[in-house]
Amino acid sequence: MLCAISLEFGPSEIAMVIFAILILLVLVPFTIIDSLRSPNLTPIQKFAWIVFIIIAPYLGAIAYLLWGRKQKMV
Repeated sequence: MLCAISLEFGPSEIAMVIFAILILLVLVPFTIIDSLRSPNLTPIQKFAWIVFIIIAPYLGAIAYLLWGRKQKMV
């Protein structure tokens, strides 16, 4: 017999989910637009950062903000 699982979320869980979604909706577009506008990145680097940001949104966006914005063309 299958057991029914009841998921009840309290106000703190709902607030955390809303916060995570808002961060995602702000951070990902910002980093994608910033990478596209960056004069320091080659087109291949821009493509790689955008793919990384799309595949792993939180990790990719944070990594781009920490390291991608500082890259200089050689």
